[in-house]
Amino acid sequence: MADATVEFKGTSFTLSVLHLKTIELSDIRRDLEAKIAQAPDFFHLVPLAVNIDQLDSDSKIDYQAIKNLVQALHFNFVGFTGVVAAEQKQAIRALGLSFINAAKSAPRKAVAAKAENTADSAENNPREEKANSSEAVAAQAPHTSVFSDKVHRGQVRSGQQLYAKDQNLVIIGSVSAGAEVIADGNIHIYGALRGRAIAGAKGHHQAQIYCQNLEAELVSINGNYWLSESMEQDWGYPAYIYLTDTELASSKLV
Repeated sequence: MADATVEFKGTSFTLSVLHLKTIELSDIRRDLEAKIAQAPDFFHLVPLAVNIDQLDSDSKIDYQAIKNLVQALHFNFVGFTGVVAAEQKQAIRALGLSFINAAKSAPRKAVAAKAENTADSAENNPREEKANSSEAVAAQAPHTSVFSDKVHRGQVRSGQQLYAKDQNLVIIGSVSAGAEVIADGNIHIYGALRGRAIAGAKGHHQAQIYCQNLEAELVSINGNYWLSESMEQDWGYPAYIYLTDTELASSKLV
């Protein structure tokens, strides 16, 4: 028998998730359209899962209408997700729609136990303690990219797009509202970021975005994105954006 030409394997992907807080379709459409208007190119044909665990399971949720709505707004509907009852999952699947079980986080007790074991091990084995310490320092150190740099001098104007393929992108100037800068590595902006910045475009989880003034329309790292409303903490300051295990975060540069 010849070797099979296809095979199934489990893997994980970065996927945008829309968290619903209401079943009112008109409200969902209004708010989605408002967000899309901020970055229409970014959201066009984005794969999207719809999380429904904040909805009242006793309410009459029109799953098919929700799917139709997100598709009408040019998202690629993937399925529903969330922590819901088995009956609710069955109801969704009975409609011919997909339900995605999210990966479970490590239980807190297990994490705590692992930390305690690590501490005990280090105490009993100084050599191992030194190794662990070095790893910790390495983990906390700024990411050293293997990418080369693409340097742009001057302002990136509205409507302009720059892409640093397999490189970091260094901009000695500002990025105007309506402009878009993309890099497979990190993005450094020695000026204001008022447009869109997309780092780690090919899946670099440790990519970061640095700027001297954070007023961005959108930032994204490895498919995880923030709109301007999520940047209030460091808005108007020199800041950098990075990706934790599960979400974007920001810190002031100075």
